[in-house]
Amino acid sequence: MLTQIVRYGRMLKAQFGDIRCEVRAHWTSEGSVFAGTITSKCHSVEVRTEIDSDDDPALIAAVVRNAEGGCYAEAALKEPVPIHKTVVLNGDAFDYEAYPRKAKRK
Repeated sequence: MLTQIVRYGRMLKAQFGDIRCEVRAHWTSEGSVFAGTITSKCHSVEVRTEIDSDDDPALIAAVVRNAEGGCYAEAALKEPVPIHKTVVLNGDAFDYEAYPRKAKRK
C-alpha cells in the first residue's frame, strides 16, 4: 500500500510528510502435519494507513483510492486467483501428489 500511495501521489503531485501503514492478518490453521491434513485460512486483513499532508483532503482521497485500486497484494486477497505450482526435487520435476499424504518420520 505504501509503495502505491507514493506512486500515485507522485502522479497526482501530492505532497506528503510521514506515511505509515500497519497491516494485521487474522489466520487460523487446523489439521495435522503428521497426517498431512494441515490447512490454513485467512479470515480478515486490517489495514491502517496514517498520512501527514497539508494538501487538499480531496487530493489525498484520490491518491488513497488509486493506491487501493492499484495495489497488487490487495487485489490478490480480494478475488480468488488460480495458483500454478511447480515443485522441483534435485533438479527434476516432482509430483508430490503421487505420494501418500502421511509421511513417515525419521
